Amino acid sequence: MIRANLLPRPKERVLLLGLDIDVDYLRQAVVGLAIVVAVALLGIGIESLRLHRLEAAAADADAAIAAGAPARAESKRLALDVARYQEFSREARLYRRSGADAAVALARIGNTLPDRVWLDAMDHDAGGYRLTGGSHSVDALGGTILAIGRALPSARASLVNIDNHDAARNGVRFTARVAVPAETPR
Repeated sequence: MIRANLLPRPKERVLLLGLDIDVDYLRQAVVGLAIVVAVALLGIGIESLRLHRLEAAAADADAAIAAGAPARAESKRLALDVARYQEFSREARLYRRSGADAAVALARIGNTLPDRVWLDAMDHDAGGYRLTGGSHSVDALGGTILAIGRALPSARASLVNIDNHDAARNGVRFTARVAVPAETPR
């Protein structure tokens, strides 16, 4: 014959810090707390490992950056040299033909002067030419300004000043400006 005890087991109780707690509940609470602690420790361990790997990767990246410093310094120096040479090239393009262009412009201005008009000074600057001279008549002077405008189609000739105080002895004195547009760099 088989005997079975069908009566419930008596509940064991423990007195803990002045509290009367059922042992089964205490056992479940301890097991639950142990599981929570184990999961927290596992999470902390995983995060520590991840943090360690990230620190190692950052240290490797810092080492790679430090190792590349001489190459970066060299490339920066080369970039500055290239920029300086490009500036030289732009300036050379601007000045390459400037002497020839100025000589052609001076020759054209000189060839457009009629016999009764003369130049005392011709100054060249970045914006064009400043002409100072004289003429026997205002009419010849006006024709000269128009002729200079036709001889240098890209330039703009204008009469700046006329002084005819001494016209009987020295003729009419004038100042003119020939504005030449600046060449754009390519």
